[in-house]
Amino acid sequence: MNFQKRPSFSARDISILVFIGLAAVILGSIFIGANIAISRVVKGGGGFFVGLEGARAFLFEHTDPYSVTVASLAQEQAYGRTAISGENPYILTLPFYLLPFYFPFALFSESASARGIWMFICEITLISSAFIALRVIDWQPRKLLIIFFYFVSIFNYYSVTAILEGTPVILIGFLYFSFLFAYYHGRDELAGSLLVFTMFFWQVGSLFLILAIWKIFTDKRWRVFFGFGMTFVILFALSLLIYPGWIFSFIIASFMTLRSQFGITSAEIFARLSPDYGHLISQAATFLFVGMLIYEWIMARRADLRRFVWAASLTLAVTPLIGFRTEISNLVLIFPCLTMIFAVTSDRWKTGWFLSILLLAIVFLVPWAFYVQGLAYHDQRYQDYLFLVYPVFTILGLYWIRWWFIRPPRTLLDQLRAPG
Repeated sequence: MNFQKRPSFSARDISILVFIGLAAVILGSIFIGANIAISRVVKGGGGFFVGLEGARAFLFEHTDPYSVTVASLAQEQAYGRTAISGENPYILTLPFYLLPFYFPFALFSESASARGIWMFICEITLISSAFIALRVIDWQPRKLLIIFFYFVSIFNYYSVTAILEGTPVILIGFLYFSFLFAYYHGRDELAGSLLVFTMFFWQVGSLFLILAIWKIFTDKRWRVFFGFGMTFVILFALSLLIYPGWIFSFIIASFMTLRSQFGITSAEIFARLSPDYGHLISQAATFLFVGMLIYEWIMARRADLRRFVWAASLTLAVTPLIGFRTEISNLVLIFPCLTMIFAVTSDRWKTGWFLSILLLAIVFLVPWAFYVQGLAYHDQRYQDYLFLVYPVFTILGLYWIRWWFIRPPRTLLDQLRAPG
């Protein structure tokens, strides 16, 4: 058997590759430099600094990364002082087997440089999340629409807030949609491994994980659990070898975070917006949304994977509205859920691409308008609107396109194959 020799790269091909590589390095350096400059000027970043200080404490001080001292250092980095009542205590609640991801950043002597690089990674992750969301639903939008789509994915209010805060929720969003992509395409071991890295920040993803586990059991795709178990056992065993006492400290830190009462709930927002009926509205909303999720989960349990993806997106959008205490930067998880709204809108009507751009403009402009008005009038209500508008818009949009997304039009070949 004769094998054809693979043609070698020509001088022109090598020149193009070198040019692309140099351009990528230059652009990356410019963005990293800009992010470092921003991190020196703009306060915040506590979501990153708590992991950074925990890593430094363990590597260089040989102390407990879950200690109060670490929390105080993160507060000083974020606020310029120790936190006061009502501010984020920045207690480390990351399982120790995930803390090594912060070890490379602990090597930087200047915290601003470490934060700037983390911000750059968050920006790349947001673009990657948007890209994965497109792949999950197999949508190929027009060039103008896709450029605007990626622009909004980074520069919408919630993404900017999450980047400045340095919250790892950005990474969780990427992992969730990577799991959906892997599960959708039958890469079960990879899907299970990805779930291991999402086992924190329960207030934003606990319902998503319950739905995922329920679906895996229903589909009897045991290889997902094999991938999960193998990855978890390896990471957990290594963490015990490196730091045997981390579990007890981690549990105490988690309870301290729950007792801090930092963050916001939908019940508090409804109480402020309607002092007389806010409590009843909150209870009714919780009952409605929980009932909605139960129904959609049951319908998606044995349905095809498109319906599962739709139900998973609905779950992420509903979670902030059913009483979990969370932060507004955690709403960054929701943007990839909007992808199917834009996709169906674009593909179903002749002028759908224009309508999708209009919806993207609403998603981009309305939250920023609320933010500016809140600064101008010092009115708490605009902050409350900021919290509500994103999940509510997503829920309404998902139900608007529900029929078309979970029942895509059949091709001519499908129609010819249909009986009768």
